Amino acid sequence: MSVLHKFLDENMVQDSFEDTALLEKYWSSDWGNPNAVGKVRKVFVHRPGNEVHELNKAKFEPEAGARILRDTSGNIVSYSLSKEPLDLVKMQEQHDRMTNILKREGVEIIPLIEDDQLLTNNLFARDVGMVIPGGLILARFALKFRYGETRRTLQTAAEIGMPVLASIQGKGFVEGGSFMVFDRKTAMVGRSIRVNQAGIDQLRAILSWQGMDLVVVDLPSSMIHLDEVFNMVDVDKALVDPTNLPHWFLQDLQQRGVKLIYTDPLDPPMTTNCLCLEPGKVLFTSLGVRTIEALEKAGVEVIAIPVDELNKMGGGIHCSSLVLQRDPVE
Repeated sequence: MSVLHKFLDENMVQDSFEDTALLEKYWSSDWGNPNAVGKVRKVFVHRPGNEVHELNKAKFEPEAGARILRDTSGNIVSYSLSKEPLDLVKMQEQHDRMTNILKREGVEIIPLIEDDQLLTNNLFARDVGMVIPGGLILARFALKFRYGETRRTLQTAAEIGMPVLASIQGKGFVEGGSFMVFDRKTAMVGRSIRVNQAGIDQLRAILSWQGMDLVVVDLPSSMIHLDEVFNMVDVDKALVDPTNLPHWFLQDLQQRGVKLIYTDPLDPPMTTNCLCLEPGKVLFTSLGVRTIEALEKAGVEVIAIPVDELNKMGGGIHCSSLVLQRDPVE
């Protein structure tokens, strides 16, 4: 046997797991995101469905400023930011417009698997995981009513043959809306009530296996995810809300050669929550009219769509799409 093993040495894998050739040969695709702006190839989404009818049983609570859905024991099981019930037909129309544009742009739409649970926040597919070169890290949600989304994500990843590299566990919390792969050596995460230090420590360790550093940005108490205040829109351009980001982070971006484009304070809060389709091209809320002007002036192409009904759930376009594969960029 020792002689056989000596001969088998030539068959030993020399490259890392996330090597493009290995992924394409054995996993059928070069899964993962090596950056934040390369052309999008695949995304997870969840089209709003019957769970919205369940959410519409919620009652508006002035002290919370939201419609709160409670169980028979009075425990919170979901919420929406609207005073009035959500319009499911309008939500579906807006979501369909988003996915139709993605298809037109050559993106493969992968719906998250459905089951008999009514998971009221599954619209925000971005949060279910963090996609890095080579595959997916499963999120661990801070809120109990989102726990079922992780299982759906794992089942969907298995069905499409996407590698699951790790999962946040123990007492850690990390949600995908607060995470971004900036480039092949750097990722960024926003620390908030939904992303704690235990989760950040795990995420940093996982990234270190690929030689990646993690930049941690502390968010104000009014924000839960980094994509509410920061998104890359080109290789060297970022859309930022400077009033809700630390000065050192804005300086760090500039030192990395990134031009900052500011959201207009007169535009709605979800304006920053856009999706970069390819370098210099973004899918954007039609309500952010002043910020659209700033983007176009900076040379960024904008595809504007209405998402006001989706916004009532507390998120936007970026929240509603988890990119599973981007092309490399120069």
